[in-house]
Amino acid sequence: MKKIIGILVAAVFVMGFAASAFAIHAEIPAETSAVVTTGGTQITLGGELRTRGWYRKNLSSGFPVDKGSYSWYDQRVRLSVDAKISPNVQGFIQLETEGSNFDSTNDKYTWGTSFGNSGFGNAKPKSDPDFLQAWILYTGQGLFGVPAGLKIGHMPLKLSYGQFFDHTQLGDDALVVFVNPTKEMHIAALTIKLAESATPTPGSVIPIVLGTGITDNTDDLDAYVGLMTYKFSDAITAGINYTFLNHSDLGFSQQDIGAHADGKIGNFGYKAQVDFQFGKILKDFPGVEELKFSGWAAQLNADYKLDPVVLRGTFAYGSGEKEASDNKVREFTPYVGNIQNYAFIYEYQAATTAFNKVGLNSAAPANGHAAGIANTTYVNLGVDWKATKDVTLSLDGYGFWASKTGAWEDVVGDDVSSSAGWEIDGKIKYQIAKNLTYQIDAGYFDPGSFYDDILDPLGEDAKGVTVLRHLIQLTF
Repeated sequence: MKKIIGILVAAVFVMGFAASAFAIHAEIPAETSAVVTTGGTQITLGGELRTRGWYRKNLSSGFPVDKGSYSWYDQRVRLSVDAKISPNVQGFIQLETEGSNFDSTNDKYTWGTSFGNSGFGNAKPKSDPDFLQAWILYTGQGLFGVPAGLKIGHMPLKLSYGQFFDHTQLGDDALVVFVNPTKEMHIAALTIKLAESATPTPGSVIPIVLGTGITDNTDDLDAYVGLMTYKFSDAITAGINYTFLNHSDLGFSQQDIGAHADGKIGNFGYKAQVDFQFGKILKDFPGVEELKFSGWAAQLNADYKLDPVVLRGTFAYGSGEKEASDNKVREFTPYVGNIQNYAFIYEYQAATTAFNKVGLNSAAPANGHAAGIANTTYVNLGVDWKATKDVTLSLDGYGFWASKTGAWEDVVGDDVSSSAGWEIDGKIKYQIAKNLTYQIDAGYFDPGSFYDDILDPLGEDAKGVTVLRHLIQLTF
C-alpha cells in the first residue's frame, strides 16, 4: 500500500496528473452555534430527520407492468459531529439509519416493519445505525509551500458530475492526498478500497462474495483515481480524470478516462462531460473468454436564468451492446448510487434499457445501485419557477431511447424497438420554516415499444407507471 501511494503522489508532481474526491455532507445552518470546548476546539452537532410517503402504480421489480397500486412511508435519520481541532485539523462523523436487518445498501427504514411483542404497533423502529461518514482532514502549507492536505476514512465520493462514478449516497473507504498549486488549480491522488477479500461466486464472475481473510492481496476490489481541474475564468472550469479499477483474481482491470467543463456566461450556464472506458475482465479465467471494455458516454447540460424562472435542458448518451455473446463490452458501465440521477421514475425506480452483459450494472435499481445512462439516450427539457419567496415549482419532460438494441434482439430472437418512452415529472418545494421543507413529487412514465418487445416473450404487457411522493425534512 505504501508503494502504491508513493507512486500515485509521485505521478501527481512529476507528470502533472492528478486525482480528486469530494466529501459531501449536510451543510450546517448559518445561525447554528457551535459548542466550543477547552483549548479552542470547535464541536458542531448536526442532524436531519426526513419522512416520505410513497404511492406507486404498475411497477414490479422495476418493470412497467400491470402491478396495481401500493403505498408506504419511510424515514431517514442522521446525526453528525464536526470537530474543528484547529484551522488545519478537522474530524467529521455522521451516523445514518440503514434500514432493518443490517441492509447497508439502504439509508432509510420503512414504517411498520416491527410489530412488537405486546400488541400491534407497540414497537420501536427496526433500524440499524451505520457510519455514513467518518474521516480526518489535515490541510497545511509546510510540505510544498502551497495549500495541500490529506483526507482519510469513509466519505461520499464523486467524479466530475457523476456520470461514471457517484458514491455520494453511501460512500467508500478512501485515502486522498491533494495540493492546490494556485487558487485556480486543484490536483490530488486517491485510492479507494471497494471490497476486501472479494471472490467470484462459483459458476459466475459477478456477483462477487466476501471472503473471511485479509491476507490475500489478489482478491480485493480496489480503485485508483486521478483528476486535475483548472478554473480559467467564470466562463470555463475544465478537468480530466482517470480511474483504474482492479481485481486480480477476476482478471478485472477496467479503466475510465473522463473530461468535463462547466461555467457561466451572463445568465447562461452549462456543464459538459465525456467518458471513455477500456480494460479487461476474465483475463486468464479458466473456461471463460476474456472480455474487453469499450463503452463511452457523453452529456451536455444547459440552463438560462430569467428571474424568477430558470430554463433547463439536457442531452445524454450512454453506449450499448451490438451483440449479446461476443467478447466486447460496448455498453457504458457506470457506478452510481440508487438516488435520483435524472428522471423521477426511469432509472431511479424503473428498469432501464441496460443489457448488462457482464453483470456489473443491473438495469433495475437494487443494492444501493442504479443503472445510470448505460445503453440509454435521453433528452430533457425543464423549468424551475420561484413562485414566491418560499415556494419553488419545477416541471420536467423526458424522452428515452435504447442506444443499441442488437444484444436484446439476440436474446429475444426478434426485432426490438429503440423507443423506450417518455416521462413527465412535477415538483413543488415549500419552505415551511427555518430548516424545515415540504416537497411533493409526481411523475408519469409511459414505456415505449422497447418494453413491449422484451416483455412479450414473458407474457407481460408494458403499462404506464405513476409515482407520487411527498416528504418533510428538518435539518439542524
